[in-house]
Amino acid sequence: MVATPLRVVRYGFYAVFDPSKIVGERTAVYAQTRRERVRKAARLVSFYLTNLFVYAVPLTYAGFGATGTVGDPPAIVGELAVIVGSDPATTWQFLSTLIQNCSYLLLFSVLTFGMFHLAVWLTRNSSGFLQSIHTVVYSTGIYLAAIFSFTWYLSTSPAIVVAEGWLIWIQAEFIYTLIDLVGANLELPGGRPDPVDLGGITQSGALALAGLFVSVGYYLYSLYLGSRINHESNRFAALIAVAFVIVSPILFVLGSILLALSAQTGTVAAAFLPI
Repeated sequence: MVATPLRVVRYGFYAVFDPSKIVGERTAVYAQTRRERVRKAARLVSFYLTNLFVYAVPLTYAGFGATGTVGDPPAIVGELAVIVGSDPATTWQFLSTLIQNCSYLLLFSVLTFGMFHLAVWLTRNSSGFLQSIHTVVYSTGIYLAAIFSFTWYLSTSPAIVVAEGWLIWIQAEFIYTLIDLVGANLELPGGRPDPVDLGGITQSGALALAGLFVSVGYYLYSLYLGSRINHESNRFAALIAVAFVIVSPILFVLGSILLALSAQTGTVAAAFLPI
């Protein structure tokens, strides 16, 4: 799926001013032959995996997911490091963290899809798996890109310290709330950060946070539209689908807590910020 510059501009315009054009485009193909549906599914998967890699690389480069050493690099990594002119240990650290970040993003996307489709199925509005896949793939492909971009900017810009600290604190408090709820004796790799006062936030930090929150709003709204258009749900059923997706981060963190408990690591990995 190669996008021309004009198509990119068109998608950008629709993403801001008419999200329904993004999540509801060309869904008539699902009523066609099985061959056409298979081709469409393959294109959706290709689009998603490409975006997954594009998101994960800058996140990894910014330091997301890097929590320590990963051991000695395999021989093939050493050969790759020579080709790119990098240190083998650094290359292995980057690749290991990249795989970890891709895994987190993939699991979160699968969980989002599962919760979204479960909601439309429970409300008896489901028109099929492909409609849900279409909705989630294009919603994540457009709006999660914006969310991750703002998050990346907040975590890497030296001019934004207060906003970054506040975002880290919010995420940590969310995770620790669930840890305390479960009663687990776990810690985040960076410990429990202190509360952050937003009184000293810069204008660029405030704009970045605003952009992040607006992107989250667009993401949830696109899922609402996906339920309404692709599954022909009523407003109440579409809101239920969005509510199910909002619950996804809670399930994701609870799953991470259970994995940490079963592995007896004593720490919970954070998915989006190095906390």
